[in-house]
Amino acid sequence: MSPRPRSRDKVVPISIGIPISLLRRLDDEFSYQQSRSLWVKSAITEKLNQDFDFDSVPSKQLLGILLNRGIIDYELLLILKKRVEEIEEQQ
Repeated sequence: MSPRPRSRDKVVPISIGIPISLLRRLDDEFSYQQSRSLWVKSAITEKLNQDFDFDSVPSKQLLGILLNRGIIDYELLLILKKRVEEIEEQQ
């Protein structure tokens, strides 16, 4: 019998801190025989593979993000917020 081939995507252990209440909820999601690591890996993979729905983020919040990232300045923020309000009134 030949040995199992090695995976190309090496598994790296990580350590994270979460509130005990969240850990309890997590543990309630699977049976004793299931792997917590596999469950977390699956949840992360699912989240990363989701397409982000930009339509669910309000326009003013997007403008705030642009301001916080330094992409627009405060003066442009005010101009764009006014334009957003005009568009929302027309809809």
